Formats: sequence, C-alpha cells, structure tokens
Amino acid sequence: MRPILSTTDLSLVESAQIALDAAGIQCMIRNENVAGLPGSPTIVAVVDDTEYERALAVVRTLQVNPRQPWWDASWARRTTRAWLIALLILVAVLCGTIFLR
Repeated sequence: MRPILSTTDLSLVESAQIALDAAGIQCMIRNENVAGLPGSPTIVAVVDDTEYERALAVVRTLQVNPRQPWWDASWARRTTRAWLIALLILVAVLCGTIFLR
C-alpha cells in the first residue's frame, strides 16, 4: 500500500476516491475521521503497488479549486457591511451618551 495523496481538503479526497474507483483502482483512505481538524491530513493510498503510477496519473487530472476566504463570498460582503454600519451606529450612540452626561 502506497500513499498517493495527503491533504486536508476532504472534497479532494472524495474526488480522488471517485476517480480511482471509476478507473478500477482500489484505494484506501486513512485518517478520514480527523479530516475536519486543522493540520490533520487525510491520506489516500493505493492497495496494489503495481497500480501506483496509473493512480498518480488519475489524481493529477483532478482539478483543484482553491478555497476562497469567507470574506470574499457574496453573502459576506453584504452581511459584513451591514454589521459594520450597525457597529458604527452603536459606537456613536454609546459615545454620545457618555459625553453628554
């Protein structure tokens, strides 16, 4: 058994598993239960060492889309802006009540 992929991206692990199964290559996944923990990679390994090169070729064909930061999401821009405006209003009100005493 030889590892072909080690990543913390669970969607990439599942994509690799599906692609390898479609190619008829048996694979094994290790550390799947800790994939959500930071710094805990999940490992995909081929069962038959003779399939290693073919499995690497299959995994290399997968398209990896980098995760975008949450603040770049369309919902976050609207929500963040609304929260910032509400926070500024709250600070202005609190400052006004403190200084007007």
